[in-house]
Formats: sequence, C-alpha cells, structure tokens
Amino acid sequence: MRRSRSIVFAKVGQPLACIERDVDEPRSDELLLRITHAGVCGSDIHRLAGDLGEPPVPICFGHEGIGVIEVLGSQVTHDQSGKPIRVGDRIYYSPVTPCGECAVCRGEKPGRRCGHSLWPVPFGGPNPAAYQDLATVHSRAPFYRIPDPVSSDSVIAFGCAMPTALGGMLRLGDVRGAIVVIQGSGPVGLATCLIVRRSGAKKVIVLGEPQARLDIASRFGADEVISISSTGREERRHRIMALTNGEGADIVIEAAGRMEAFVEGFDLVASYGRYLIMGLYSGFATTPVNPVAINNRNISIIGSLGFPSSEIGRTVEVAEELGARFEFDKLVTHCFPLERTEAAIACASRGEPIKAVVMPTLVI
Repeated sequence: MRRSRSIVFAKVGQPLACIERDVDEPRSDELLLRITHAGVCGSDIHRLAGDLGEPPVPICFGHEGIGVIEVLGSQVTHDQSGKPIRVGDRIYYSPVTPCGECAVCRGEKPGRRCGHSLWPVPFGGPNPAAYQDLATVHSRAPFYRIPDPVSSDSVIAFGCAMPTALGGMLRLGDVRGAIVVIQGSGPVGLATCLIVRRSGAKKVIVLGEPQARLDIASRFGADEVISISSTGREERRHRIMALTNGEGADIVIEAAGRMEAFVEGFDLVASYGRYLIMGLYSGFATTPVNPVAINNRNISIIGSLGFPSSEIGRTVEVAEELGARFEFDKLVTHCFPLERTEAAIACASRGEPIKAVVMPTLVI
C-alpha cells in the first residue's frame, strides 16, 4: 500500500492540514501520478479567503499539476492527444474531470464546459488534486505527456493561466490589426500578452504591477506598459487615449480579477470595441452597468470561464514552441514543499512571485 500526504481545506479561517493517507492501486481506467509540480493559482487565494464559499466537507484541491506516471491502469495507453504513454512519463493535467455522460461530454453542446464535474474533491479516497504526493487521475481528465526536451518549469510557469488565455482568445475572436489593452500582469495577463502579440495585434498595452512583471510583458511583446501603482485611473485613461488617437482600445481584456478593473476597463473600450472578462470569476462585489452606453457605443462584452480540454495540450505545445526562447522556466520564482502550501498561497496573494509552485518532492 502506498502512502501519500494530502493538503486538506476544511473551513475558511482554519489552517490547511497536511494529512497522510493510504492510496489504493488505480483502477483499469485510471493512472497514478507522483506529483512534482503544483502551481499556485489566484483561485486558491480566493478559496482560502472564502470567496468560493465554504466546503460542505473537507476537500483536497490544487488544479495545476505535473506528475510522473507511477502506475498505469490496463486501459490507459495514450494521452488525450493520442500520444502513447508509459510509466515514468511526465504528465501535465487538469484534475477537473468531465462526467462523460452529459450533452456537453457527448459533443452536443460544443464550446461549453461539463457542469457535472466533481471539483473540488472530498478528502478521504483516491482523487486527482495536485496538492498531494500522489494523484489518481481518471482517463476522462485532460492529461498530456510532456516531451522530453521540455522542462516541467516551462509548462507550469503559467499553470492554468495559459489554457485560460487560449480559451479566452477562442471566445474573443480575431485580434489582427487591433489595439489591445490588457488589464493585469499576473500569469493570465502575461500569457494573454504573449498570445495576442503573436496573433497579429497592432498594438499591445499592459496595465499592471510590479515592475518585474511589466518587464516580462515587454519581453513578451507589449508595446507599452503602465504601472497601476504609480498612476491613477484618470491618468491611465489619458495615456491610453493618447496612444489610440483619442478613440480607446479596439479590445480590452480584463485579467486582473478585481471589480475596479472592470469599471476602469469599460471606459477604455472604443465604440464598436470588445471587452473580454477573464479574471472576475469569484467574490461578491457588484458594480452598476450602463446598458445605454453598451448599446449606443456598440460594445460587445464577452465572458470567459474555463477552456476546452484541448487547451491543456496546447499549453504543452506552446511551452515546446516558445518556452526556451522566452525563458518560461525563469517565471517560476518561488518554490515551496508540500507542507508549506498555505505559505505558498499567502506569498502569491502578496504578489511577490511571478509564479509560485508547490513541489511535494522538495525537501526543506
């Protein structure tokens, strides 16, 4: 019988627990991964803050995972792209597993997310959460083999931010020739900057902080970066209007996860422009919206939560294509052992890392 430590979240305000448990052999349609990298996501910060609600039972979480295959079920021979896999291969995966039975899973509602995925998962039995030593992953979950030349750090550097950005671009549509403002310079904002630049945008402007992240945005192709800590909202608006001939941006992309960003971003969109919302997925804040302005300025507001499972595989491909050139691995600036997962999330909440990663194999 194998043993695994799991990080368990029971209640808002209560410290995370690191609990050891027995792990059963995977079933024929499962694979067992030894987790090497578990990326810290902004949603982890919201979870601990209570923005995602109180779990009814203690749960395991962590949804940005890379692991080495320790055991393969007899029915599991290929990843979701059709590439053969074997024990010892590195896998990048999402633990949010589709039910396999609903209309979305049957392909009758393309572009939607399965609404029956069990996530987060209750603590106690085999589960695919990334904040643990061993994860039991079902073959329906999105999982992809990482090619040998690609470093694990290059893939986890964006975590779910890269597939989130790729999914957002699918919903947004063509950006060629557009002036694009990106609000936020965290992993989602940086991934979006890279994709938008390589998709043919005419000009890319990134609002964010700290300067280290803005420097990366410039390296990824931003034409202009504006610090939100050294400028006020009105000053930023004047600068962007000056950069857009007084018209505003063709596209504004919210990747900040803060309600005040939506209020500011709406005023930056040009008539006939598009506003993509990717960061505001939790919490309880609201703000007034003027439908007359939306209508009379012909503005399209597009929500984007989640992504097709294929974007997990596309994230590996992006790391393979661009990771070495843009030094993705250097974005991983803070690493923590499993028992310090709560410290890793707190560190990320303070904005200290470019990317914080929990490594269960790391010894203090």
